[in-house]
Formats: sequence, structure tokens, C-alpha cells
Amino acid sequence: MTELIENILAWLCIYIYAGAALLLLTGFIFNKERLLRISNYLIMPAFVAHTVIFALRWVRTGYFPANGELENAITGGWFAVGFTVYLFLRNRTFSGLALFTVPATLLLLGYGMMKAPAPLPLAASLKSSWLLVHVMFAQVAFGAYAIASGFGLVYILKDNNRRKGASGSFYEKFPRLEVIDESMFKFVVYGFITELIMIVAGAIWAKDLWGSYWGWDPVEVWSLVSWLLYGLAIHLRVTLGWRGRRLAWLMIILLSTVIITYWGIDTVVENSRHIFGVKSVTQ
Repeated sequence: MTELIENILAWLCIYIYAGAALLLLTGFIFNKERLLRISNYLIMPAFVAHTVIFALRWVRTGYFPANGELENAITGGWFAVGFTVYLFLRNRTFSGLALFTVPATLLLLGYGMMKAPAPLPLAASLKSSWLLVHVMFAQVAFGAYAIASGFGLVYILKDNNRRKGASGSFYEKFPRLEVIDESMFKFVVYGFITELIMIVAGAIWAKDLWGSYWGWDPVEVWSLVSWLLYGLAIHLRVTLGWRGRRLAWLMIILLSTVIITYWGIDTVVENSRHIFGVKSVTQ
């Protein structure tokens, strides 16, 4: 019964997120503020259903949902949309962030449902309190980076409108470019710190589990690469004064490194010791 409810809610989320993504895309392309307002009303109930799915999967499996493509999509998407909803409730002018986070969550959920919707057994050796610490900070980092990318996309769209000298009130409803830039940077720093905690917690866990703090596992390597690149982005902003469009494009591009870490490695590598997929839990 729980499985049936979870599947129904998962597909309901996918359909609602798809409708909201279509409204957001149409609203931005044709400058229809009304469509953005309607999409906001769809995102709220979808996030509630998403929260129920997250809770059901946790109760059903007995561990923090981050084992396999679907659970990573459920948890990572939950943080991304959760940050979006939180920022929107605090300031309605941040509604444009959903243009990035909602389609991203939709695609990840759809991929997870088609790839492996059933919960995967967690190996006894992986059942540790560090699992919660490690993967929770990993998913918080993804959510923060997704929001930074959302700010980057909104910045570029609003700046393009400004450069064209287009008149109208559509983009005037969004925060000033300086506010978007500062908010984008804050979420990059937040994601950078939480990803660092994720890496350190993972190293401590690895020492207890595999006997060494670092094993050059593909997921470990890509997470380190991602963290270093985001650190470089922070350095470029603080030291060299990178702001605006350059930083915005960098945020959008760098999110791909996190997506590769969480979802891409398991599709091309068969010897990862991490818990992303069936192969890793059988080792």
C-alpha cells in the first residue's frame, strides 16, 4: 500500500512539475507575469506531495533516501525546490528561481522513475550514523548550488532585457541585478561549505568502513573536483572581482559537475564503492 501511494504521488509530482515548468517557460519567453503566478500555485502542492514521498521513502527503507538514482532525485530535488519555496515565501520577487529548479527536479525525478523506482537494499556495512551526515550535507549542497544556478539564469535573462533596452514591467518585478548577484554568491558559499562538510564526513566514514580516509573512488574524485571548481569560482569573485554575467554563466555550468557526481558516475563506472545503485550495495 505504501509503495502504491508513493508511486502515485511521485507521478503526480512529475505531472505538476511538468505543468509548472511549461508555465514558467512560456511566461518568461512571452513576458506573461500571470503564468508565473499560476506556476507558483502549482509548485506549492507539488512540494507538499514531494515532502510526503521523501518521508515515505525514508520510513519505508529505514535510511536517509540517497541510494540509487530515484532517491537521489527525490532528496536533491526536495532541497532544491524547498529552497525555492522558502525564498519565494520570504520575497515574492524571487519566484523566477523556479525556472531553473523546477525543470531540473522534473528531469531528475523522471530519470529516476524510469531507471530504478524500487528501493534498493542497503548493505549492512553501510548502515552508519555517518550515512545521514554525509548524504544530507551532499544533498543540501546540491540544493544550494541549484539555487545559485537559478539566480544565475534569472540574472542573465534580466541583464539581456536591460541590454536590449526593452521596456515593460515584467523583469522589473524581479530583484535588482545587484541583489541577484549577491544572493547568487551567498548560495555558492553556502553550498561550498556544506559540500566540504560532506567530503570530510565521507572521509571519516570511509576510514571506519574501508580502512582509509581516501580511496580515489570515482565519486570521491568528482566530488573533490566539483568542490575545487566552486572554490575557484569564489576565488574569482572575491579576489578578481568576477560579478554579474561571468559569475552567472559559471554557476550554470558548474552545476553539471555536481550532477555528474550524483547521477552520472553510476551510469559509466562499475567499480564505485559508493551507494549510488545496485552495484555499490552488493560489494
